[in-house]
Amino acid sequence: MRFEPLKTGRRFFLLVLSALVTVPYRAMAKRLSKGPLVYLTWRINPTTTLVVNWMDGDARSADYVMYRRFAAQPGSRWTLARGFKHMFADQKKRIVHHVELRGLQPNTEYIFTIRSQTPTRGGQYFKFRTLPRTLPPNFRFVSGGDMMHKRKYLDVMNRRAAQLNPWFALLGGDLAYANASSKEVTRWDDWLESWMLNSVRKSDRCLIPMVVAIGNHEVAGGTGKKPKDAKYFYSLFPLPAKRAFYSMDFGNYLSLIVLDSDHTERIEGEQAAWLNQVLIKRAGKFPFIFACYHKAAYGTAKPPSGTNDSSKDPLAQRIIKNWCPLFERFRVTAVFEHDHHTYKRTHRLLANKVDKKNGILYLGDGCWGVDTRTVPKPGELWYLAKAVSKRHLISVTLNVGKPSFTAYDADGKVIDQYP
Repeated sequence: MRFEPLKTGRRFFLLVLSALVTVPYRAMAKRLSKGPLVYLTWRINPTTTLVVNWMDGDARSADYVMYRRFAAQPGSRWTLARGFKHMFADQKKRIVHHVELRGLQPNTEYIFTIRSQTPTRGGQYFKFRTLPRTLPPNFRFVSGGDMMHKRKYLDVMNRRAAQLNPWFALLGGDLAYANASSKEVTRWDDWLESWMLNSVRKSDRCLIPMVVAIGNHEVAGGTGKKPKDAKYFYSLFPLPAKRAFYSMDFGNYLSLIVLDSDHTERIEGEQAAWLNQVLIKRAGKFPFIFACYHKAAYGTAKPPSGTNDSSKDPLAQRIIKNWCPLFERFRVTAVFEHDHHTYKRTHRLLANKVDKKNGILYLGDGCWGVDTRTVPKPGELWYLAKAVSKRHLISVTLNVGKPSFTAYDADGKVIDQYP
């Protein structure tokens, strides 16, 4: 099937796109409640592919995405890509759509629109940029988790992330706090809508893709469960291996390893063996390797009874026993942890001791858009180098041979930098 090129010029598309992503939320809320909630992910190579996802209430027609390079000449033809759709788990009035775009050019801006064979959709245009094949100067991504106790917290921090112009966001679980409950499913609507409206790069108006980990608030029962107990999470995200532990490689410079900290997959056994093999395959091939998961090995604010040391928690001890030795053996760049609703940076740790030269850095503790917890006093917990009771995100900047980390609070103030 052939499609005629749209007649409108490039400048008009830019104006339409700018209006779409800058109109205040309240002015658009009514229309968006009937329209698609768009979010971007990957299953494979982020330099040449992208998955366009959206949720809406339209199950009547075969949907598709029309896309082309943003810099294409006016009148250039658009490419059509089809995907698949399904109910949002058990929600008959919510339909999730996935369309994977392949054969894209690295480090290139594209524009796309979601279309339908019914007259109920069309007219919204979005932008994205594929990732570069080689490391550019000051490559940046943002990381954080525990995202939405309140919508207003989430909106503020999503906008803060967009102002940093990251290539993508690495999100460490507890996304919408919907708890796999049909009674709280509208929290996913809010979470997706906030991301679509606010997580738009300031520099070029491109939507920010996400790489997601699973957390306890995606799961009915929190930990020790099965994928069926996290039905909305697995329905929403087309994960590379249909499980919540996977790897994602970016060109020749970056590899992300996303793990399931005992929510729907056990820490030990298959997942630990998989982690070992993934690290073996990547050793010496990528200058930057990061791990990300939800529950913390070296946390700040959830110690078991009788101690102030969160690393003594039984689940934390399982991570320390099964995963941390692998992080150390293969010298991962850093590890992102969450769940404690604070900011933390550990000392460099090796064999469960401080080793400032050869140890692994653990960052995060999950406080993107939630109420904060109290942190230990300076020096009170042996493994903590910095702990702050602030909502925050972490900006990670990569240059050849040199990663750097900056934590920003909701007001844009720097609360920590390393090194």
